[in-house]
Amino acid sequence: MRKILVAIDGSESCNKAANKAEELALLCKAEVTFITVVDRASKIIRNKEEFDKLENDIEEKKVESQEFLSKCSKIYKKCKNSMQEEGLEVNKIVKEGRHPAQIICDYAEENSFDLIVMADKGESNVKKFLLGSTTEKVVRHANNSILIVK
Repeated sequence: MRKILVAIDGSESCNKAANKAEELALLCKAEVTFITVVDRASKIIRNKEEFDKLENDIEEKKVESQEFLSKCSKIYKKCKNSMQEEGLEVNKIVKEGRHPAQIICDYAEENSFDLIVMADKGESNVKKFLLGSTTEKVVRHANNSILIVK
């Protein structure tokens, strides 16, 4: 296993999924990419400078989903620090769009990830129950292996 994609939404469940992905990455010496999908127009953050700008925008309250992205940033930073200490490559992608499951599946396939790691439930259990679980949709539609963390 060389590449692991970790979908995070800032929830406590996603924090557990990120920790499990970290364990696997350390065992396999795999590259890890954290992906966060926000519900707005499409945009990809491709490098550290763009990510830093996003964090500044969050702090200056220029981004509507600041609480959501702030939670995701905390999970990413915590895992990134310990993984980089072990010499692993760690990346962060933020994509915007209305269909998180499709975005996660497409990104995983387009970038040849060996494994997608996700929590069994996300930040908004009621909303996701009414609209259909993102995790369930990824399980049904991804062409990659998936690890669901409880």
